[in-house]
Amino acid sequence: MQFPHATVLACVIASFAVLPAPAQETALDAANALPNTGLPLDDAIVNQIYSAQDLQVMAHLAELADGIGPRLTSSDNLTEACHWAADKFEQWGLDNVRLEEWGTFPVGFNRRVMSGRMTSPNKQKLVFTTNSWGAGTDGPTRGAVKLAPTEEQFDALSGSFKDCWVLSSTRPRFDSDGESTGAKLGRYLDKEEILGVIYPGRGELVHTGGRSNIDINNLPTRVSVQLLRSQWTNMHQMLQDGGSVEAEFDLDYEFVPGPIPLYNVIAEIPGESDELVIIGGHIDSWDGARGAQDNGTGTCTTLEAARLLSSMNVKPHRTIRFMLWSGEEQGLLGSRAYIKQHPEELDRISCVLVHDGGTNACAGIYATPAMMDMFEEIFAPIIAYTKDLEDEELRFTLRSVPSLPKGIGSDHDSYLSTENPAPGFFWDQRGKTSYGYIHHTQNDTYDEANATYQEYTSRVVAAAAWRFANASTMVPRDGMLGPKPKRLGVFLADDGVTVNEVRPGGLAVKAGMKKGDRIVSIDEASIKGSNDLRRAMRDAKDKVNITVARGAEQLVFWFDFKNSEAGGK
Repeated sequence: MQFPHATVLACVIASFAVLPAPAQETALDAANALPNTGLPLDDAIVNQIYSAQDLQVMAHLAELADGIGPRLTSSDNLTEACHWAADKFEQWGLDNVRLEEWGTFPVGFNRRVMSGRMTSPNKQKLVFTTNSWGAGTDGPTRGAVKLAPTEEQFDALSGSFKDCWVLSSTRPRFDSDGESTGAKLGRYLDKEEILGVIYPGRGELVHTGGRSNIDINNLPTRVSVQLLRSQWTNMHQMLQDGGSVEAEFDLDYEFVPGPIPLYNVIAEIPGESDELVIIGGHIDSWDGARGAQDNGTGTCTTLEAARLLSSMNVKPHRTIRFMLWSGEEQGLLGSRAYIKQHPEELDRISCVLVHDGGTNACAGIYATPAMMDMFEEIFAPIIAYTKDLEDEELRFTLRSVPSLPKGIGSDHDSYLSTENPAPGFFWDQRGKTSYGYIHHTQNDTYDEANATYQEYTSRVVAAAAWRFANASTMVPRDGMLGPKPKRLGVFLADDGVTVNEVRPGGLAVKAGMKKGDRIVSIDEASIKGSNDLRRAMRDAKDKVNITVARGAEQLVFWFDFKNSEAGGK
């Protein structure tokens, strides 16, 4: 992709000699200073970063993802991971290492055992998940699997599901007094003393989610299992053919009375000034797999960048801060809370660089026109080191954008969305790994991480941190934000279209939308999934009509984003 000032950048690259890294001074070479940043073209520290051998980023990831495991917010594993990361920073000699509490959760949740198998008519390991903060079993629990009844069968089959697993294409809603199919099925099964419900995942993926705001005195009791669709279909076919199926699940889940303290992990390489360059990712994860790529990868490139720079005894102009936020998966809670606790820091932040897109390489970054001159000089050595790589996707590229991307759902958004926004960046990641195959699924494991990409990113992050920390000016903020985003004020379920929660004070409340509503269309645009919804919201006019399905009904609401008004038709 072509970007502004390409001729200038080409000259910079052409004049940059890629040299091995002998022992060199950490001080910047003023004689070779570039005009916009005062940085040297031939940067001794960047050379050392790119000549460094035996990077340890994959060792960090193995310790985190396999040694500690998944790190659900409020779990013992997350607390252990925060202390582990702080210990690493201290071992490498960083300063101001600390765990800073940002809040609490009312109930802790530890998923100690999660296993399942079909025991008859043949034995098969089952691939499944259950929601975090969801009900478990009292040890291995075996029973017959039966097809869920239709509403017309409720009376005839009453009393026949006791101590059975119920196979259902519809996920029952046990907490609803509504008239949807799921709500009616939930009320029916509530009386049947079932073992639990088994419903199908999307394709060959099972996605973990969950609702953290629960009461220790009113814990969930109904087990809901999301099973790999092919295995669910196999069971369904056997039952439809008149066969019998038996399954066993062992779900050893611990609920811990709160409040459970939650932390961000912070460490620094002090600078000469109190201005900040922040490098980071989120250390929490969902717990359906190992949390290796969401976001063990970003956590560990942050750690490795800190280790590399600390080992070189660098003395930057600005303080380089390494931050590992938690509570990201529940709504950027850790980063948002930190900003509220420290609003005075926002004016001192040059940039916030967040790695949270999995194992693919951080092979580019977005820059506005006001930033491009600076970024061409900041990233010139990185571009030079990667420009001849055989894989063109790994040749580092600057991406010109009219405003910084936001609404992606990672911690840089917190810095862009506050009342006094600071420049937040989500790396442009490229590579051969399918993030959708990993994200919140059973495949989020260490084995799916790419060592080459992880080492690539560790070098990029370390070099960028050093260059931003020593530029003559902070990142310009002129024009970094685009038009105010259009927000409905809802959290969506994993399918990307069903309302899981209506946020207090949002437009959806004014309109009259409810939990369980499924978004069908926005004006003339049909909504089938999250990608359709994002496109429609991006292209939406200031005033739109949104159609939702509520049970058998279709309701239409209007939203006036410009005037922050909404209502029903």
